[in-house]
Amino acid sequence: MSSPNIHNHIFILCYNESVLLPHTVAHYRRYLPSAHITIYDNESTDNSAAIARSLGCDVIAFSSENILNDYINQSIRNQCWLDTASGWILMLDMDEWLCVTESDLAREYALSTTILSVKGVNMIGESQTEDLADIDLHAIRKGVDHDPESKPLCFLRDRIAKMDYSRGGHSCEPVGICGGPVRYSECVYINKHMDILGPPFFIKKMLTRHARAHVMRERGMAGHYITDIDEITRKYYDNLTKARIIDILDY
Repeated sequence: MSSPNIHNHIFILCYNESVLLPHTVAHYRRYLPSAHITIYDNESTDNSAAIARSLGCDVIAFSSENILNDYINQSIRNQCWLDTASGWILMLDMDEWLCVTESDLAREYALSTTILSVKGVNMIGESQTEDLADIDLHAIRKGVDHDPESKPLCFLRDRIAKMDYSRGGHSCEPVGICGGPVRYSECVYINKHMDILGPPFFIKKMLTRHARAHVMRERGMAGHYITDIDEITRKYYDNLTKARIIDILDY
């Protein structure tokens, strides 16, 4: 099943994601092989941009003065795809692996779907290294339901004039082309949130994001980023204890 003249586009926000980036690109190359991938890089200080280019992604740099600025990220989410005339748009963070195939998107197109319904799951890895070299991320099956990641990550540009994403992209107020209807899919697609992948990785991620989020904390946001290593470690093992095997179709 195919959709006429449909070219899918993936936009991914990035800051110092050299560990996760190759795995995220591999996920989407596997399930959406014809999609065009653009990385919006927040002036990473590691080699994220070089890795992305080496994997055939376009890279667009943007600045936030070396802080985490959800207002700038919100603007990118709402504007980066506007010059795209048609096709399915995936608007993602680097740790969001939407489980959808080209056949799925073709079927949803035929059903006149506008936005995919998504269920978020925190995937729980058991790596003991910061670089995740000791595990296969694509083989992780343990997870915990996580409603904040049930996000509107994928929509059809042909039928959407405006998404109006909230900060963090957790919700939106979409507007159809010429005021047309906005239809969410009956099928619910899993968003594998690749976040809690092992204590060293999780600790480093929390500490890094906390250090960049001071301005957002002053505005009452980003409070989930903490620096208490014992508390971060406890959060990891709490999630590991609660984890179940996630029933994700083997595409």
